[in-house]
Amino acid sequence: MALKVRNLIVAHKANINKQLGGAIDILGAFSEMIQPVFPFPMKNLSMVLELDGLERNTMFEMRLNGPEDELISKGEFGIAASPFGTGKKVIDIENFLITERGKYTLDLLEKKPEGLKFVQSCDLFIAAYPPQRRFGEEEIKKIMADENLIKTVKTEFRPFGTKESVKLQLNLKNEMSIEEGFTAFPIDDRISLDGKEHDLTGLRRQIEWMFGRPIPKSEDPKENN
Repeated sequence: MALKVRNLIVAHKANINKQLGGAIDILGAFSEMIQPVFPFPMKNLSMVLELDGLERNTMFEMRLNGPEDELISKGEFGIAASPFGTGKKVIDIENFLITERGKYTLDLLEKKPEGLKFVQSCDLFIAAYPPQRRFGEEEIKKIMADENLIKTVKTEFRPFGTKESVKLQLNLKNEMSIEEGFTAFPIDDRISLDGKEHDLTGLRRQIEWMFGRPIPKSEDPKENN
């Protein structure tokens, strides 16, 4: 049997459970990373790699590629062959930065005495903004008429790796007033901080899904005994 990837799982964390015969404990597996803002830093990225056709203990090189097929990271590791011609490995990358939207991939190459042999290319995950919400006029009227529903959202935006921040306010209807100390959400979803332009499309979409939800009730202050 030719060497090939049988399965690849991407997660926030994965560990081999030796007490359960080598079973793998997986936390937060995903194939899509939905975030309002990129770059997005991950404290840890785990990849569970399972192979078929592994005839002997083998060394591999992996290459992680970004949406433009640019090399992000690479490394080497070994996988021990089982009596059944299979193998598995948990690969951890700490402080992994998802720089932009798009598809992230992994290239696997076998290390042989004569050089590297390409094995397979696999999709890791797709990074994307939240889906866009479509508002109807009747829906907007219903939200505006209920004082218990969210119609405006205020947030502080500070992109990863920048010192400057800005307080933004997005309203369900443009004619609603802006609170002092806040800036109206840019119509074109673009803002410049620390000399760099940032795309706020994903943040707008995230906020728009909050409109119409019940306004959180503040907890009653505890009485002094």
